[in-house]
Amino acid sequence: MPNNQNTNFKEAVCLEAMRVFDSCSSQDCLEDLAVTFDTAAQTTLDAASYVKTKCIEVTQADFTVTPVAFNRGFFTVDCTYTFRAEIDAYTADSTSPTVIYGEATFTKTVILYGSDAGTKRFSSGFDPAQPAEAQVSGCAACCTSTLPTATVNVAQPMCLSVSFTPAAGEQDAAVSITIGIFSIIQLTRPVSMLLPSYDYCIPGKECQASDDTPCEMFSKISFPTNEFFPQGIEQCGCNSSQNNNVT
Repeated sequence: MPNNQNTNFKEAVCLEAMRVFDSCSSQDCLEDLAVTFDTAAQTTLDAASYVKTKCIEVTQADFTVTPVAFNRGFFTVDCTYTFRAEIDAYTADSTSPTVIYGEATFTKTVILYGSDAGTKRFSSGFDPAQPAEAQVSGCAACCTSTLPTATVNVAQPMCLSVSFTPAAGEQDAAVSITIGIFSIIQLTRPVSMLLPSYDYCIPGKECQASDDTPCEMFSKISFPTNEFFPQGIEQCGCNSSQNNNVT
């Protein structure tokens, strides 16, 4: 805890906040994920003799939160990532590639403590995530179940390797990729609390290990904590010291 905290505040304020009940950090090597393509991209891939991967990004994360039987307050969190791969496809007689895009998915499963609540949460207003027929005017416009909310923060994935199988006969060409990914998964609930703010909440434990074969190179990379938490203006940007020497 910092030693220079200013405790001479004027008043204590009651705030409703999403309290983090549990979280874990994860450093995963996702080996040989199959990449799928639309019809046009697959046609280009079938004519290619080799490929290179330019960029990998996470475009979506879907969650399933399920209570753990006989272990009250704990939940299984299934987080399914959707990756978008930008790939350069080269033909045998061309040095200029054709850029195509494909998708890959992976589900990460962890168990976290999310506390429990025996109430339902109601609030006024319109929830665009709910179907129109489910909207109710008045005091109870939307209702949230008692499950905690799962969230994930993901750093830019790293493409560690790409495997290409050329088309042969009636068999389409195929691409698989190995991805390195850093993430923080959290379970939160809305609570009313008196909360002084001190520092960022950095998880103190790792997620449960996956069954994938470890990638030695990726496992030696330090967790990029600074990627997840904003830095002050003196630490980054155009006026930082690292840019002052640019001519």
